[in-house]
Amino acid sequence: MAERYDVVVVGARCAGATLAHDLAQAGLSVALVDRARFPSDTLSSHFFESPGIATLGRLGLLDEMTSAGAPFLDVINYRIGDVAGVDPYFQDPGAPGASMCVRRTVLDTALVRVASEAGAHVLTNTRVTGLVSTDGRVTGITHADGADRDGQFDAELVVGADGTGSTVARFAGARRYHALPNQRFCYWGYFEGAAEPDPPALLFHRFDDETFAGFACDAGLYVAVTCPSLQALPAFSDDLDGAFAATIQRCEPLASILAGAHRVGPLRGMANYPLFFREAAGPGWALVGDACHFKEPVAAQGISDAFRQAERLAESIVSGLGGAIPVDEALAGWWAWRDGDAIDMHWLAADMGAAGPVPAVLVELLRDLQGSPDRLWDFWGLFHHRTRPTQLFTPERFAAVVDRVAGTSLSSQVMAELDGMAELANQRGRLVASPSFLEDAAHLNKSSPSPRIIGVSSH
Repeated sequence: MAERYDVVVVGARCAGATLAHDLAQAGLSVALVDRARFPSDTLSSHFFESPGIATLGRLGLLDEMTSAGAPFLDVINYRIGDVAGVDPYFQDPGAPGASMCVRRTVLDTALVRVASEAGAHVLTNTRVTGLVSTDGRVTGITHADGADRDGQFDAELVVGADGTGSTVARFAGARRYHALPNQRFCYWGYFEGAAEPDPPALLFHRFDDETFAGFACDAGLYVAVTCPSLQALPAFSDDLDGAFAATIQRCEPLASILAGAHRVGPLRGMANYPLFFREAAGPGWALVGDACHFKEPVAAQGISDAFRQAERLAESIVSGLGGAIPVDEALAGWWAWRDGDAIDMHWLAADMGAAGPVPAVLVELLRDLQGSPDRLWDFWGLFHHRTRPTQLFTPERFAAVVDRVAGTSLSSQVMAELDGMAELANQRGRLVASPSFLEDAAHLNKSSPSPRIIGVSSH
């Protein structure tokens, strides 16, 4: 006989474990299922800003993360084009730190634990093999454990928090939209003995066709990241260690930090990561985190978004299952919120990850912002969800750049770039108004009143 829960959450990392914790604390019965055993690693930028730090504090995990050796990164060492500086990084009022980096083996394990402590039933080493449907509505999952023993959970709602290749999304037939190809790939490594700056700093350098990041994480390790454009991928495929080391040398501050360091473990990376939104909810199901939206990782927003989305989705689920509003209406509201919250950063992150140098007009705009600490603070606030791109990149600021470079060698380039940006903004506006969907939704059996499995996975 199938066990029954209010909610089954598939995927027990940042989005799923946080969601399960919040739902269990609200009094709902929750099963949290993941195919991994924890501690378990996953591809991740690791890095998150002060809103994510606030979530760790709310979950009672912040002291644990700092005790593990993860420092607050309150300074940013930046270079964008030829505009560079070392400044205080944006920090939410009252937040204990501006940003932080924790390895996922540490972070996710702690998140799973607090979800369990809140009352969620946690099953690891368990894969979802299908969704159960009754009258066209998802009503549960089928699953198998590490010994291939089959089981079934019935639920009012199934949530997929299972990453970009989401099994729940595939079985539910959730379509992608606003899809873009990646133009870069990423590799990173952990290093012991790095000459870390004092105070600890986030390093982000984007110049020519190069993108680098570096920051201290837990256990005394330093993370070094490079994100070349795809044209450099063959060199990495031929000699990963050599190509990584040679690329790091092109960022002098990062190379200096790593000069006497020793790499711990293999390099990690990803080369094929389509950028997309997915339909975020349907009858009896919802998606959260990377399962419902994946943006260019150069912007390092994945963990922060996972926390934000889990918190908002928990509110919608509690309202819907608690009877305050119909559950489908609550989930539709969640979907609309997710789109509105994520769309501007989706486009901005894609622009940050575009191959080639930074557009001159953006470098010059940043040069103007650099002249005023308050305005530069607004720029870094983009990555804390405190400033929207439309609030920062205004016609008035672009006009000031045009006036300043008038009569210089940059003038024609800046004007051409602005024309291209205007056309791109128009294209994106049309896409938002009328999304282009990829993949047909699965058709659930709406005629049969008996539960049935609508997908089977061999993985």
